[in-house]
Amino acid sequence: MKTEIFAHPVSFRRAPQAEAERLRSAGVDRVRLAYAYHGGRWLLTTSDPAAVVDFPAGRWFARRDDRSGDGTGLSLPVLGNEAVEATTALVAAGVAVTAWLVGLHQSGPATARPDLALRNAFGHPYRHALCPAQPEVVDYARTLVAEAAGQPGVSGLELEAFGYLGWQHQSAHDKCGAALRPVDRWLLSLCFCSACTDRFAAAGIDAAETAARTRAAVLAQLAEPRPADGIAQDAVTALGQDLHDTVLAVRANMTTDLVRAAAEGSAGLPLSVRATDDRYACDGKSSGDLRALASAAGSLTVTNLAGDASALRHDIVAAGETGAEVAAGWHLGAARTHTEEELIDIALQARSHGASALVLYAYDLAPAPRLEWLRRLPRGPVAGAPATYERRHESPHDSPHDSPHNRQTEPAR
Repeated sequence: MKTEIFAHPVSFRRAPQAEAERLRSAGVDRVRLAYAYHGGRWLLTTSDPAAVVDFPAGRWFARRDDRSGDGTGLSLPVLGNEAVEATTALVAAGVAVTAWLVGLHQSGPATARPDLALRNAFGHPYRHALCPAQPEVVDYARTLVAEAAGQPGVSGLELEAFGYLGWQHQSAHDKCGAALRPVDRWLLSLCFCSACTDRFAAAGIDAAETAARTRAAVLAQLAEPRPADGIAQDAVTALGQDLHDTVLAVRANMTTDLVRAAAEGSAGLPLSVRATDDRYACDGKSSGDLRALASAAGSLTVTNLAGDASALRHDIVAAGETGAEVAAGWHLGAARTHTEEELIDIALQARSHGASALVLYAYDLAPAPRLEWLRRLPRGPVAGAPATYERRHESPHDSPHDSPHNRQTEPAR
């Protein structure tokens, strides 16, 4: 099993070769480097300790030519060429590079083109989320992948936020005084833009009725908070069984279509999609049919950056059942991993369940001394067959605590 790490180009601004050598000496085999990313405010720990770095959403590599801007407002601003410069240094140090692309979680394009943003049942567009059903958004995603695939030194691609996103967005001091259940967060991720309405109609769904049921459920929760009974049961209660099942199927198919279209721009490079077995997820991971997503992308990355080892294990096993290569992601930060022994246990579990790589989040956010831990992580294949488990999909009678996927606590990173 390989050791990989997520990183942002800002970590390589001051001394790219020195940072690359530091990662290589720590035993990092590959860096998943942000080539396109949402805005952020990072407190650095390693490249420039205690520096607070603010950066807007955009891309960290130059366009191929001036024709890449298509006039739709969806072309991400070029913030610099640091991703390419960091890649050059990493490859020279013997570290492979995957271009990490945060696709539809982009405030600039969604704000500039609200007609292409996700639009909830109340008619409100989300300024941080493009809708995957919109043809222009699909073209944008395909172009973004193609341009990243053409950058020198890039030997893989990682797609994050290629699917439907939800209401939650960690910026602009988002506040909510109501007690939203997991199902309410999912209901607020249902999109009713013109493209999604057309997809619903093609599947025999009355979009107006679906939106009305969604509004009724959310408004009732805002007026008189109720405890969760389990996300599947609450979703069926809100929409009705048939409508619920069809909505899930339409969203899963749309997400797969988006990933498949984006993969057309990969130029043959290995491509992985950040995915989850949680069919209600709306947090930056592509959700729906894991087998279809694996077929569209080629491989899967499953992560739990909220520190839930059981949820990570569930997703690793579910993804492994597709037959695709699976990488497992975990948070190296102090709030999620408390000891080196805990990290080694996560690595052993990932390896025992067939993961090809452990991908850690994130360089320059986790305490710098923890790079030493990476040297001692287990490597190589595990003896014997990967562990399996009896698959269970949550039924309407499950306890709200039975499934780790009730929480939906991990936003797009």
